Order: sequence, then C-alpha cells, then structure tokens
Amino acid sequence: MKKFLLLAVFFGLTASMFSKSIAGKEFPDNLKIGKYNLVFNGGGVIKKFLFKVYAIGLFTESKTSDANAILNNKPYAIRIHFIHNGVTDDKIKEAWKEGFHKSTGGNVAPLQKEFETFMSYFKGTYNENDTYQFEYVPGEGTKIIINWKVQGVIPGAGFAKALAGIWIGSDPRDNDVKNDMLGK
Repeated sequence: MKKFLLLAVFFGLTASMFSKSIAGKEFPDNLKIGKYNLVFNGGGVIKKFLFKVYAIGLFTESKTSDANAILNNKPYAIRIHFIHNGVTDDKIKEAWKEGFHKSTGGNVAPLQKEFETFMSYFKGTYNENDTYQFEYVPGEGTKIIINWKVQGVIPGAGFAKALAGIWIGSDPRDNDVKNDMLGK
C-alpha cells in the first residue's frame, strides 16, 4: 500500500509540473528565465507536408494574444520539442534562413552577424525528443539552448524580435500555430 501511495504522489506531482501536452510533448505551466517568471501562453505543432516536425510552446510574463506586445522588447521563451527523426542541420539552417527572411520582411542585412552566430549553433541531425529553448531577457539578449546545453547569448532586441517573429510575426511560419501560440 505504501508503494502505491508513493507512486500516486510522484505521478501527481509530475502531472502538476507539466500540464500542457502538445503532440505528446510536455510543456510546463511556468518557466523562470533570469528574474522573470513566465507562464505558458500557448503552443502548437509545426508540420512539413504531412509530417509533424516539432511541438512548440510560447512563454510570456502574462497570457496575451497580442503578438506586438511580445515582439516589442518583452521577455519571452520559446521551447521546441522535436517529433520527427532525421532532421539534418542543413534542413534546419534552410528553415531558419526562410523564417528569418519572412520575419524581417527580407531585410536580414542589419542582423546578419547575429544570424550567422545563431546558425553556427546547429550541428548534426536532430531527432525525436531533441529540444531547443530560446529565452529572451531585455537588456541581456537571447539565450540559445539546445538539448538543455547553453550554446550562447545573442544580444539585441532586434534579433529577439526576428526570432519570435518566425512564429508570431506578421508573416509567420504557420498562421494556425501563431493563433495557438497566442491562445486565440
């Protein structure tokens, strides 16, 4: 009986820590980055053709459906959990280039150095359960975390806006996922 009670408590605590499930990937209700306590704002699934590639979640200071409020120098975190296996760094980098091009309205040049630094962090092949996390703290920059290891911090609100803009900007990767991330 004691073992049963211990298991029930363990699974109950685990379930309360991660209450958002997207395509079988778990996202916490809350996330602390720097001095900020963020809440899960929303998330969705990015697909390529008929394949689910990754689940994505957005964390903000408070729930909001206003993308501009997030993009204008507010702290945020974006977490990506891969669903698909065998995504090569070449495919990832091509997707980043396309995303940044759309996010900046084709004006990538002012952020070229930051984009090159960002791209340099992606090496190898990504598979199911690999994770990216991007944490933006105003005045500090965007921390790039791949598989729970910090790769570096890219300074500037402009880069943070361009990165988040891939999913929640005016020309997002997927309009339905944008709406899901913004809780619409």
